Amino acid sequence: MMDILRIGGLDFEVRRSGRRQTLGVTVDRTGALVAHAPIETSLEELSDWIQRKLLWVHRKLALKEEAISRVRAPEYVSGESFCYLGRRYRLKLTEQQQHPLQFDGTCFTLRRDARPAETDFRNWYIATGSDWLRCRTEILSRRTEGTPKRVDVRDLGFRWGSCGKNGVLHFNWKILQLPAKLIDYVIVHELIHLTALNRH
Repeated sequence: MMDILRIGGLDFEVRRSGRRQTLGVTVDRTGALVAHAPIETSLEELSDWIQRKLLWVHRKLALKEEAISRVRAPEYVSGESFCYLGRRYRLKLTEQQQHPLQFDGTCFTLRRDARPAETDFRNWYIATGSDWLRCRTEILSRRTEGTPKRVDVRDLGFRWGSCGKNGVLHFNWKILQLPAKLIDYVIVHELIHLTALNRH
């Protein structure tokens, strides 16, 4: 019987081998997740190891999703779903509302005359994410010795975040699509870089 591990909302098929000596995770062409392990490795040990690799897994999945989106770009039609903090929310088109794009906690609503819609979504993530990321960074910075001078949210290409020499933390707006726990990992990672810079 094949083992399936569900970790962080993701399903991993467990494949064991008597010749394998290390643990590993692969993301196949379809986006299916496979955990590779020696025969003697317990599910608990494998689960703990995968937990520490979740950020890498989500990055690989995001890259695959981005590659797919290049082929099939969002249509911005009613019923289409978009991620925010790891959850998918439906999009509804509306004739009138104050802002081109709004979010009420249950769904996104997009004014029909809002074009280009891609820009409205990116601007929404940046505006909303800036406040959310600043609050999370302030909370998590209490666990480290580094306090950033500023938190900046923008397009960073393939990077989730970066730490500038001037004490500014930069985060990719696309990070707001990840689960909050994984965003925390990225924030802590950059705070650790900041702490190392401050020591020099």
